[in-house]
Amino acid sequence: MKKMKFSALLSLCMVPAMFWSSESSAIPSWSRKYNVSCYMCHSGFPQRNAVGEAFQNNGYRFPGATEEALTRQKNVRIGTDEWKKEFPNAPATGSFPQFDALSMTLGGNLINYTSEQTNASNGPRAGKVFNWSAPNSVSLFYGGSLGDNFTFFGQLSGFNTTAVSTTANQITSNARLIYRILPGFNVAMGSSFSPAGNAAWNGTGSGGVTNVNGLLPAPTNYAELVFVRGETGGYAIVAGTSVSGAPGAAAASTTSNIDDHLYLRGKIKLIGAGLLSGANGDLGNSYNGLDNQVVLGFGLSSANKNTIFTGNYAGETFVYGGDIQGVYKNALLGVAASRDRDLGLTNLRTEAGYFIFPWLFGKVSYSNIAVASKATNNPVPGTGYDLHQPTVVPSITAWLAPNISLTSTYTVFTKEWKESAATGAVVANNLSNQNTFRVALSAGF
Repeated sequence: MKKMKFSALLSLCMVPAMFWSSESSAIPSWSRKYNVSCYMCHSGFPQRNAVGEAFQNNGYRFPGATEEALTRQKNVRIGTDEWKKEFPNAPATGSFPQFDALSMTLGGNLINYTSEQTNASNGPRAGKVFNWSAPNSVSLFYGGSLGDNFTFFGQLSGFNTTAVSTTANQITSNARLIYRILPGFNVAMGSSFSPAGNAAWNGTGSGGVTNVNGLLPAPTNYAELVFVRGETGGYAIVAGTSVSGAPGAAAASTTSNIDDHLYLRGKIKLIGAGLLSGANGDLGNSYNGLDNQVVLGFGLSSANKNTIFTGNYAGETFVYGGDIQGVYKNALLGVAASRDRDLGLTNLRTEAGYFIFPWLFGKVSYSNIAVASKATNNPVPGTGYDLHQPTVVPSITAWLAPNISLTSTYTVFTKEWKESAATGAVVANNLSNQNTFRVALSAGF
């Protein structure tokens, strides 16, 4: 089994390529800065390998002296070394990217299938849907470093329609700004892309398996501290506060406060490459840089009683959970669970994936996620909507090129009916769940 050294992984970046992810913060701009392959930091979108983990944990810079060695497009310097010596009598020095900080992604469902919907009393039904469409979702990403400690990136989305000026289809913006205090110690503010956000802890989409983030409320309009240690294995802690409300609107709201939502995430890498070094582990697959590992994670989210969570966590003020992830050679396994204090609802997700080839990844997911928003409308159990609607989701992703992928996903509900009660009034309105099949394209440059 090959021992991982950071220098040995540089062979993964000999072919210039680009990759992106709104969750894992990998964007084509990073590839332009370092002139590296996406496989330098990713085993497959959006799963980060050991080097990608270290890159994120170091404030989106490579560990130690390798940052200077790998940077191909240097920043434009503002000021001189003499200014540093004379500060504060001279202006502060800085820099900005000389490379193109903009990137674009194109995606969308190519094939859409939804099974027919029936009524429990043989009433009206919805016919099945089977169609195709061209990719129609476009996002602009931007990112780069400002000086020696600041890093920024963000996303502009909403370009999937010609009516972008309407209220329902307006262009939206999400961003994240990081200040690296020390290697592995960062402070950040943003409206998205937090490592405590859904799936962002280490990718749960194509090329990755589940973690607890997908079962906890995600922060928006947040400020957080990130602390990471580990030359071999290691641990990471994220602690922050999030203001309720839509991104960009919180500052003008009189009902939003700095302590609306508090959150904490942590993980311990028992076996594997260092979270801060990206090296010193056993390399399970030399093509995608995925190291053999065992990781334990935990998380909790707490809401002020006046600003309870919304959406899938409606009515809840405290949610907690944990996970375990394991990787051995080409196989990945993840199990995550969470529970809320107020409604007593439990969520569970387990996923198993396998790299058939370095460019072909198959996965099966089982999810049993309670729909808390339905509980607030049906306070008495068994009198309406069945809060638990488990699904089994097999999927397969093929990377046609490092920056182009096709993902096929089939979602099957294990329960036929949405309602759980047997009263005549409920049965008369009871509808069946609808299974779906999707083939989606993602491309970035």
